[in-house]
Amino acid sequence: DDFAKSLGFYDYGARVTVKNRNIVLTCDGVGTKLHLAEHFKKYDTIGIDLVAMCVNDLLCCGASPTAFMDYYATGTLNFDNSMEIIKGIKQGCEIAGCELVGGETALLNPMFDTKERFDLAGFAVGEVVKPMKETPGLGDYIIGIPSSGLHSNGFTQIREGFGEFEEWMLTPTRIYTKEIIDNIDYIKRCAHVTGGGVIRNLKRVLEGRNYHLFDRKLEGIWETISKTLKMEKKEMLNTFNCGWGMLIISDMVELNIEG
Repeated sequence: DDFAKSLGFYDYGARVTVKNRNIVLTCDGVGTKLHLAEHFKKYDTIGIDLVAMCVNDLLCCGASPTAFMDYYATGTLNFDNSMEIIKGIKQGCEIAGCELVGGETALLNPMFDTKERFDLAGFAVGEVVKPMKETPGLGDYIIGIPSSGLHSNGFTQIREGFGEFEEWMLTPTRIYTKEIIDNIDYIKRCAHVTGGGVIRNLKRVLEGRNYHLFDRKLEGIWETISKTLKMEKKEMLNTFNCGWGMLIISDMVELNIEG
C-alpha cells in the first residue's frame, strides 16, 4: 500500500473520468491459494476468489462493478481444469453483478515446473455510485460483515503452521456487492479485509483516527488457527479477517445486511 501511494496511486483502485462518468479499475490475484486448488485438484471455486478480490476493492471506492477480465497463465493447457476455472469466474461475476467480457490465456511452459501449475489475475471495472470520501466522525459505528472463511490471504502462514492443507480452506471469498450497494447512502467508508487483517485494513480508511473494537472471542476456525499457529489475538487481527470480510464506517447502527 505504501509503495502504491509513493507512486501516486489511489487506495483500493484507480480512478478515471470518462465523459463525466467516474470509473474505477482494480487488479488483483489470489496469491498462494492457487496451491490449494492444485493440491485438491478442485478448480471450480478459485475463479470466485479472483472476482471477489477485485470487486470487493471496487466497492470500497463506492463503485458498482460492471465488467471483468481475467489473465490465466499456465505451462500446459488442461482443458478440463481451464473450464472449471472459467466456470468459477463466471459464477463470481454473476454474484458480483458484472459481466465477464474477455481475457487472456498465456502458455508459458518454461516458467512452470509442473503441468498443474498456473497463475491468475483479474481486472474489474465499475462506475462510482457514491464516492467514499465522507470523513468518519466521533460516534460513528464500525460494522463488520461476516466473511466466508479465510478468503484469499494468509495461506503461506497457514501452510507452514498446519503442515498440510484442509479442504475447508478452499471456501471461496465472499462477494459484497449487494451488501454495499444496497446500503451505500449510509456508508462513509468501507475496508476490504485482506492482507494485514482487521487492524491494518481498518487503519487504511480511518486515517489516524482513534477507534474501539469490542472484544470478541475467536471462535470456530479462528480459534483453531490461533492455537495451531500459536498466534495471540492481536497478531491474528493483524493477519487474518477473523470472521469479518468487510468493515463499514457509518453513523447508522443498523443497516440492511444479511448474514
